[in-house]
Amino acid sequence: MKEIDNVKYFNIADICEAYFHNRIDHNELRDYFEAGKIDGRKIENEWHADEKAIDEFINNVYLKDKGLNVGPYKLDLSDIQLEGRILDIGGGGEGVIGQFKGKQVVAIDPNRRELEEAPSTEDLKIVMNAKDLKFLDNTFDTATAFFTLMYIPKNNHKKIFQEIYRVLKSHGEFVVWDVKIPKKDKERKDLFMVWLEVQIGDTMIDTGYGTRWNKQQDMDYYLTLGNSVGFKVLESKEEQNTFYIRFRKI
Repeated sequence: MKEIDNVKYFNIADICEAYFHNRIDHNELRDYFEAGKIDGRKIENEWHADEKAIDEFINNVYLKDKGLNVGPYKLDLSDIQLEGRILDIGGGGEGVIGQFKGKQVVAIDPNRRELEEAPSTEDLKIVMNAKDLKFLDNTFDTATAFFTLMYIPKNNHKKIFQEIYRVLKSHGEFVVWDVKIPKKDKERKDLFMVWLEVQIGDTMIDTGYGTRWNKQQDMDYYLTLGNSVGFKVLESKEEQNTFYIRFRKI
């Protein structure tokens, strides 16, 4: 990263790590620079771009080139009950649960930058992987995963559910929001994107979540997974392409 006239410029390696979490190849990003699809400049013979140019590229070029976009879907969290101390899995980025419940929330994410960028200020943020929670048994009243599981490889899901079950108190609840991802055929794009309008009281949060389209999932998959770990299903609901599940530890 270079700073010129109080403007920060990020090179290709910086952009790949900070904005794409190394899910894009350096050469692919360089091709976008060479084609003029990123408003970049060469510094010391290396391509750089500032934050505004990177955001414009991601939203107006990359996601349209690579992603199938669904939504926007409206979700109203205003009347959702989340009790006691809340463990929010994947609470970086937009940090919706942190914005919703503030001091009640312990937000974890394996990516430090995602936590640093989350706009919520009252929740406790910890760099941690959900496959190996560092909390004692029976610590939390509630756990949440707000459009987080879609990012995680399916072969890790059962371990994460087991860890969440372990750290929940007896009769604690695990609340999941996520999106139905259909089977990808060879003609479809590389990314699957869902756009949301999230209502929390008088606040509207416009946000989006996208993942590599290398899996499919639906509500039944998570219902079966939860049952296999020992959770009881209290409530489940599908609406358009999104779904909501409330599990209870028994």
